[in-house]
Amino acid sequence: MAETGRLIYRRYLLQRLLKQGQVCAVYQGFDQVLQRAVAVKIVPAEHVAAYRAAIRATASFSHPNITGIYDLVVEPEWLYIVEEYVEGDDFSTLLQMSLTPYQIVDLGVQVCQALLYASSTARKICHGDLTPAAVTRDRRGAVRVNNFALPSDLYYFTGWNSVGGDGVVVSDRELPWGQLSEGRRDDDVRAVGILLYQLLSGHTPGTAIIEPPADGRLRFSRNIPAELCEVVARTVARVHPQHISTADALLTELRLLAEALEPPPVIAPVPPVPANPYQTETMLPPSQLSPSLSSPGTGKLVTALPVREAGQAGLGFSTFRSETPAQVSALEQASPIPQLAYAEPTIAGEASAKLATAYPQTSPGIESRRLNVPLLLLLGLVLFVLFFVVGFFLAHAFLFPH
Repeated sequence: MAETGRLIYRRYLLQRLLKQGQVCAVYQGFDQVLQRAVAVKIVPAEHVAAYRAAIRATASFSHPNITGIYDLVVEPEWLYIVEEYVEGDDFSTLLQMSLTPYQIVDLGVQVCQALLYASSTARKICHGDLTPAAVTRDRRGAVRVNNFALPSDLYYFTGWNSVGGDGVVVSDRELPWGQLSEGRRDDDVRAVGILLYQLLSGHTPGTAIIEPPADGRLRFSRNIPAELCEVVARTVARVHPQHISTADALLTELRLLAEALEPPPVIAPVPPVPANPYQTETMLPPSQLSPSLSSPGTGKLVTALPVREAGQAGLGFSTFRSETPAQVSALEQASPIPQLAYAEPTIAGEASAKLATAYPQTSPGIESRRLNVPLLLLLGLVLFVLFFVVGFFLAHAFLFPH
């Protein structure tokens, strides 16, 4: 068996063992030519013929729910299948996670989409070996299915045949592996139901492998909707009067459940706009207020800066308070209009006063003494014409005397 650090075909570097299956080992590798991570499946010589036939049947597959095949390297004792590296969780890891019913239904939807793509009229390929080892979910939640058209794991399907089976472990065993038939189509759909049941069963936390129930009865967790349990039972049990035997029928049922179980979108709360403690307010001078508002009131003015006690450290400004004497007249008590009180000038008020001192307003007298620009232009034009005429006659008199 190959070891970590070995270079395959002077291109694929084996980095670490991902898993050791019954037939082959899978390594994470690195493609030194294209500079990308890959998965390298190492097949021993006695199984090379079956795997080469599967690769020839599925090499042209291109689907977001099917693991892509990149390259095939043949050596005398080993077959190296270079595949797309999917970084995510295998099925045993998914069993140990607290998946919601919606996430489990979504996994079933994606597996059915992969089966429908492979079994379409243009391809006519069944899976045949849809076990937990064939399913991976990446970090974004996309499910990837691999191992199409390989020999079935008879040990696995024989054990699960006791749950709703009719005595047929694998259909049409006389046909080449991967060749589609009605019986094998039913086998693939039932395999999806078995995978979903394992995720929905009431297993203890940390369980990585689900064994078939000894009594052949399906047991679901208590928080699973009854409609979902019914769909899975109809898929697994071939003897069910409403047995689901095709991928498109199961996909329809699962999509209806997904619409009902999909959680509402999470709307991020809009953060409140923080109040600006230095925002100034426009205040009217006492001369523009009504008599009922010009008198000192009892309320406190909301000033531009936070109120600080005398002597309290601030931001480089002088400390102040904005309270006024509590003197209320009889007219103010009877008036329904809120009373205002005046505070000492704030920093913004002082700045406004300084600007007013630096740039005094122009008095009306100065504005009245400004000359009219159009009038000056007209006067200049008249003088120019006058001087021109006088000069013309003088020149004519001296240059052309009579």
